[in-house]
Amino acid sequence: MDRFEAMRAFVRVVDSGSFTQAARQLGLHKATVSQQVMALEATLGVRLLTRSTRSVAPTAEGLAYHHRACTILQQLDEAETELRQGGQAIQGHLRVDVPVAVGRLVLAPAMREFLDRHPGLSVELGCSDRVVDLVGAGVDCALRGGELPDSGLAARRIGQLRFVLCAAPRYIDEHGLPQTPEALAGHRQVGYLSGATGALRPLRLQREGRSVEVEVPARIVTTDSGAALSAALDGLGLVQLAEFVAAHHLASGALVRVLPGWQSPSLPIHWVTPTPRQRPARVQAFIDWAQALLVRRLGSGLEPA
Repeated sequence: MDRFEAMRAFVRVVDSGSFTQAARQLGLHKATVSQQVMALEATLGVRLLTRSTRSVAPTAEGLAYHHRACTILQQLDEAETELRQGGQAIQGHLRVDVPVAVGRLVLAPAMREFLDRHPGLSVELGCSDRVVDLVGAGVDCALRGGELPDSGLAARRIGQLRFVLCAAPRYIDEHGLPQTPEALAGHRQVGYLSGATGALRPLRLQREGRSVEVEVPARIVTTDSGAALSAALDGLGLVQLAEFVAAHHLASGALVRVLPGWQSPSLPIHWVTPTPRQRPARVQAFIDWAQALLVRRLGSGLEPA
């Protein structure tokens, strides 16, 4: 059995929902496709498809294998294309997912630089503070904040993103300026829901080895860092923002540091890709460019890895 050909046959059956359609697309006999899939199931020791007289559908194991197989076959096709192209320019389409603030403030304004460098590439820049299933969504690479779960994704650490606790002068005029971390409990915050867990993040501060975590009530919560910034600028509460997001507003006086003698914990950030194997050239080119850009644009707001 040719493992890759059997894998390709299985993927076509799942995508088309039919052995007949898969055979037609591959230019093979239906019996040949059926034999390839059965041989694959025998090799793996699991049932990949549920068959009936009218339909065929992947089992839970088959669905998981389908996701992996699609990635493997795509990489195989890309590797063969790159070998055939030799030293030719990188080409193709790239799907990227990043947090809203990074996409809006850092990547999008500089994207012309990358596209001019690689005229054969097109980019779909997804901006979301939610955690996206890279394999299921067909995303080539994503920027993730926080400690990574053991998900099987390949990761490249960029550094630690610095955060700052701040508030608008309007909020301070109305509610006063807290002088100790314990005093935060008597205030209110613009709440941010974690994209990974969906939970409201408490306010955390640290100084000289001491860490405190304070539950601060929120009158407004959001999953979008841009919305959190807008609400804070309107005086709706204290907010913990990435330093690069708050920097301009702190410099202009639209926001004021709260408890400047205390530090907000930094957040590790990584580029992640769906597979630990060698990345396609287009993905590697983007990650290299974007990492250098982040270091340049975020400045002191990014601690080196």
